[in-house]
Amino acid sequence: MPNTQNPLHTRTNTMSLKDLWQCLCVQIRVIKALVLREMITRFGRHNIGFLWMFVEPMMFSIGITILWTYMGGHAKGTIPVAGFALTGYSAIVAWRNCVGRTSNSIKANKALLYHRMVTIFDIAISRGLLEFAAVTVSFLVLSILFTELGLMHLPSDPLQVVIGWILLGWFVIAAGLIAVYLDERSEIFERVWHVAMYLTLPFTGAFTMVSWLPEAAQTILLYSPMVNAVEMLREGYFGVGINAKYSISYLVTCNIVLTGAALLLLQRVKKIITAD
Repeated sequence: MPNTQNPLHTRTNTMSLKDLWQCLCVQIRVIKALVLREMITRFGRHNIGFLWMFVEPMMFSIGITILWTYMGGHAKGTIPVAGFALTGYSAIVAWRNCVGRTSNSIKANKALLYHRMVTIFDIAISRGLLEFAAVTVSFLVLSILFTELGLMHLPSDPLQVVIGWILLGWFVIAAGLIAVYLDERSEIFERVWHVAMYLTLPFTGAFTMVSWLPEAAQTILLYSPMVNAVEMLREGYFGVGINAKYSISYLVTCNIVLTGAALLLLQRVKKIITAD
């Protein structure tokens, strides 16, 4: 039977895939360069340099853990206080840094937009990825340290911990991209965000497990994607015995919707900058 496939059509598809792969490689190189530039610009090359990126969130988490452990803090059931504080406050640091510091990334790096390869998305996502990477390293190092000190145990389900942490990162980075638009849209956001961050703390899931609360409060809190992520993260650490409540499908759906909204809003940021 003769080959009816059009060679030209096949070549076109092959070239398209090749071009797509080349564009992806360029995108990755641009983001990597922006991340390295951000590290050097913020932390410099002197003293411990970029290590401050990891030390800052570690200092915050260690301080809160010490306060909870030795000044009357407690957790219920089999959850160690140090582990409860670490998982909760690492999530708060990720939320605060990824949204707060990503929001003004365009204002701080607007001159880079003169480069043809650099886009608003590149600048914003590089800042968000850098902030979440810093918190991730802090979370990993402190988890190992607290385990060695006997303050907590190794995760009951490491894979679930990784998935929960990635979904949490996806959420806070997408929220950070939306914050870029809000910051460019109005100067009020920069002044209001610090207050809003504290007002949203009850909806981060850092201070309590959902199952410890009345049913009415549980229903409200589970509308928060971040609460679902932290509950999943803690179940991965401390086991199913802690009676965590979360929905992976709801969390993923919220992240997809948030990411789509963020990408659309970043297109408007370009128009705002051009108009200025």
